[in-house]
Amino acid sequence: MEASYSDLSGQMEKLLARLRDVERQQKMDESALALQRVQEEMKQERLRKKEEEERVEREEEERKMKIEMETKRRQEEEKERRLRAEQQMKKQEEAAKKLQSQMDVEEQARRLAMIEQERRDRELALRLAQEDGGPQDVDVQTSQELSQDYPDSRLSRRSLRRSIVVSAKQVEKAAQKHDLSGWKYADLRDTINTSCNIELLEACREEFHRRLKVYHDWKMKNKRKTPTQEDDAEQQRVPDSVMEAARSASGGRSAPVVSGDAGEAPQRYFRVPFARPAGQSPDQPKGWWYAHFDGQWIGRQIDMLPGQKPILLVAGKDDMSMCELNLEETGLTRKKGAEILPRQFEDLWARHNGPSYERPANRI
Repeated sequence: MEASYSDLSGQMEKLLARLRDVERQQKMDESALALQRVQEEMKQERLRKKEEEERVEREEEERKMKIEMETKRRQEEEKERRLRAEQQMKKQEEAAKKLQSQMDVEEQARRLAMIEQERRDRELALRLAQEDGGPQDVDVQTSQELSQDYPDSRLSRRSLRRSIVVSAKQVEKAAQKHDLSGWKYADLRDTINTSCNIELLEACREEFHRRLKVYHDWKMKNKRKTPTQEDDAEQQRVPDSVMEAARSASGGRSAPVVSGDAGEAPQRYFRVPFARPAGQSPDQPKGWWYAHFDGQWIGRQIDMLPGQKPILLVAGKDDMSMCELNLEETGLTRKKGAEILPRQFEDLWARHNGPSYERPANRI
């Protein structure tokens, strides 16, 4: 009996010890889990703080970029306003000079007419004096007086006639270093896509886009009276607002192509809405035109039209469907709200699996 009690007591103590071990292990596991949970929460908090700091830093950087873009846009706008004011002043000065020149010519003609009339009056008086039997030396004396009073009258009349006939101004043209007039389209495109000579490459880009302008102008003048779907797609190549800005700029002056080091060419990004087709409800979404300008010429373009798959275009491959205007002609740098951040364009380009773009300056 005592032996059975001792066995039972030993078994109970062992069971109690095992239970205490299990309880201790459970507490340790719970403590480890709690510690792990706290560490995970601390890690998540650190990541959250880091992401928040990065977000604030990114927003601050983008805010500074937006301020810089707005400042640059205002400078471009002020520069354009100043250039137009200078052109207007120059036109007024040229008109004033032309009017003054015309008045001088008229005054000179009037003075010469008076001189001629006085000469004729004296000749008439001389003939009358001779007919009345006056002295013969009156002729010589009158001729001498005429010569002294009105020298070079014939020369002045000849100069006046010459000044009236010769009125065209000679325009001196600077000789171009690269004569590309005889190059074919394929030669220009191959040079643009492969050349490492930045100066030649920029000259080819300018000549290529000049020919594109001529081609699109010809196509616009000879388009069908009844537009087809193909013609509508062609019209969506560039937003109407951009073309209107280019036409208004060309009416006053030709936009210069800013030359310089292509490696330092600024990369600028723009977004402009497409005009809604006629008859479309204002509630329907409008299309967007995204453009990446590599220096003065477009490098990439995205056409996003409602109900259609985005069209991604790259210079050197899709030039016939892209904007042929240089950045100055488009007026985008002076259009409020048109310029966007590089990240906005690059995210959209990557989202739609756009092909890689190699800048010409990177070939060096």
